[in-house]
Amino acid sequence: MGNINTLIINKILVHFIDQEHKKLHTSQEFAALNDTTRDYYRKRVEKALNSNQLKELTVPSLHELLLRGEQMAENDENFKTQAKEISEHFFALGSKIEAMPNANIIYVDCYRDGVHFIATLKVDYKYVPVCVFDDDNVRIVQQQLLPTAAGKVDEAIVMDVDNKKLWILEKKYLIDGKMATYLNAQWIKGEENLTDRQKFNTMKKVVNKMDSQYHVSKDTGALPLMKQEINEKVMNNEAVKPYEIVQKILEKDYQASEESGLMLKDLGIDERSVISIAPTGKTMETCKLVTDNDIEVQMPVDDYVAGLNIEQVHNPDGTTSIILKNINEIVIK
Repeated sequence: MGNINTLIINKILVHFIDQEHKKLHTSQEFAALNDTTRDYYRKRVEKALNSNQLKELTVPSLHELLLRGEQMAENDENFKTQAKEISEHFFALGSKIEAMPNANIIYVDCYRDGVHFIATLKVDYKYVPVCVFDDDNVRIVQQQLLPTAAGKVDEAIVMDVDNKKLWILEKKYLIDGKMATYLNAQWIKGEENLTDRQKFNTMKKVVNKMDSQYHVSKDTGALPLMKQEINEKVMNNEAVKPYEIVQKILEKDYQASEESGLMLKDLGIDERSVISIAPTGKTMETCKLVTDNDIEVQMPVDDYVAGLNIEQVHNPDGTTSIILKNINEIVIK
């Protein structure tokens, strides 16, 4: 989806699924949006829309959820009616899942960078220890409490009303003795596209395999070059296209370039694929060198690629020495 530039929240409706007592509580009125509540709901919406685990589904244009989204965008009464029916779906499915926690379902009508979205955000309650006083006794018990605004959105259904697109955010629960998701498998039944995280991990897998097999980037390794290329795209506000980047990194070796292209397509990435929300932070800014005797060296990607402050010396006996340069102080952590 890409990072949010502007987010305008029009209305919020909140339902409560009480799985503990097997009851669904729906609201007849929209939530009040003041300075305090608006910030809470905004953080929730941003958490969902900015998640790199948000998965686009390919569904028919007349799919149930797309039709519901259109109706919810028409007027307040339709919004409430469709929200109630969606909550009933969540409640019915959740009732069959072992240890499904209580949850709030937040229905959002908003504009994201000028595009009209209807979103359903499910926030699970968390079990926390609390102190209880009764009959002159003090006990510690486990109770379900709503997480803070900083907590994640556990599940979501996001509908782009203008362009008839659908995304979901799924969580694994204990189903029939094993951890699995259920939203798409048991309800929506759309064709899943790769999430941004899956696209990035696929790029890493292909680049590492090709580099190991063909040694395309002998001096630096291909993975640091891939990270550097992604960082530059993000910094310049350019589209991060996995296929294009991998081909560029491996272009020096024809065989590696050809095989990587086939691998990417087999794994669900082609020339049209885009990573909307690229990974950032320390993982992308650094690279780690791990030797066969378990010595680890971590340093900035740009410095490593440019050969700054590090030198690899290939010894006559076939071993390699790593020399770190320009060090003023060493701190042991």
